[in-house]
Amino acid sequence: MSIYKPKKSPYWAYDFQIRGRRFHGSTGVETKRAAERIERDLRVKAAEGTLDDASRITLDDAAARWMDEVGRDLKDIDRLEARIERALICIGPHTPICDITADIMAKAMTKRRKQGYTKSPKKGATVYYPSASTVNRDLIDAVRPILNRAVKTWGARLPAIDWDDLRLAEPKPKPREFAGDQFDLVLNEVRPHWHDLIRFARRYGCRLSELFFGLDDIDVADVNAARVNLRERKGDDDHIIPILPEDAAMLAARMGRARAARIDTVWFRELKPLKFGQPRVRALTYNGAAIALRRAMTRSGLRQSRGMKGAHALRHDAAMKTLRHSKNLRIAQKLLGHADLKSTLVYAHAMEDDVRDALLAMHRNSPGLSEPASEIAEADQPLKGTGTEGS
Repeated sequence: MSIYKPKKSPYWAYDFQIRGRRFHGSTGVETKRAAERIERDLRVKAAEGTLDDASRITLDDAAARWMDEVGRDLKDIDRLEARIERALICIGPHTPICDITADIMAKAMTKRRKQGYTKSPKKGATVYYPSASTVNRDLIDAVRPILNRAVKTWGARLPAIDWDDLRLAEPKPKPREFAGDQFDLVLNEVRPHWHDLIRFARRYGCRLSELFFGLDDIDVADVNAARVNLRERKGDDDHIIPILPEDAAMLAARMGRARAARIDTVWFRELKPLKFGQPRVRALTYNGAAIALRRAMTRSGLRQSRGMKGAHALRHDAAMKTLRHSKNLRIAQKLLGHADLKSTLVYAHAMEDDVRDALLAMHRNSPGLSEPASEIAEADQPLKGTGTEGS
């Protein structure tokens, strides 16, 4: 039988051979009569050699094939699979990829935006809805790579989709920086064993996940040329940052203590020694740092007054101060490890004051800039001896 209904699927599928080549996939319809009609048309196209079978596979099958060929090698596989699963629910897992148009994607994105959730099982709990950035990641960033591979590698002919036009507008981040003694307020709200980690994050703009580098990633053999290789990064690319001599000395001291304690991080806290025992250390963790910084931002009042919510505020502060002192976006980009300069441009307003100062200086040092104003003032005065006074 060339058409059949798979288990756990509402759609009929087709499976036939023409001249030794097998054609199979979903018809995308739920009635047998409609499926038979589609299957007849497909047979005609297959006999004529015009049937693009790769275009007829379902989104579910395409996602599985893409995952086997590409996705398994990517970082954070669990989160990636969860996004694809949400996309399948919104679009329909048995939708042939040749039927996925911009209109289908737009409707799926609208459906995703309406999928509210609560953080408490209690009746009347607040309902939260996905942000624009979440919708973009769950639909566009999950589906687009699959369809692109179907076209470029599998030979599918699919409708053109303007992904940039489809993408929802996301609010631009508003970087903040510490003013005055505000950074000290943060340090006062955390225990001393966090201080070195927090100061390091603020100086070099590391993401919290990047801070937990291994001992082998630190090169402090020459304190004047010390550096650290950050590995736990977006896109799996490594990023090397230079380290100042005082920080190199701090890391070198911590490395010796960490090796003696057989831990693979320089961030740890000293514990009271056991009775008649050796001094002990306990490695700090990503979750512990995240919680400590969130609480510190709240208790110091910076969350409410400055919008600083947690560890990422340290990265913003590093970027802003680097840009203010260097006046160079490329240097800030290098420190932060941005692959695209556009990502660094969100900090460009740190240079607005410098631009304003330059304009004022140019205005003061260029006599020609003040001449039009004086000419206008003279033009407004009545001409003496012409009889036009008071006219």
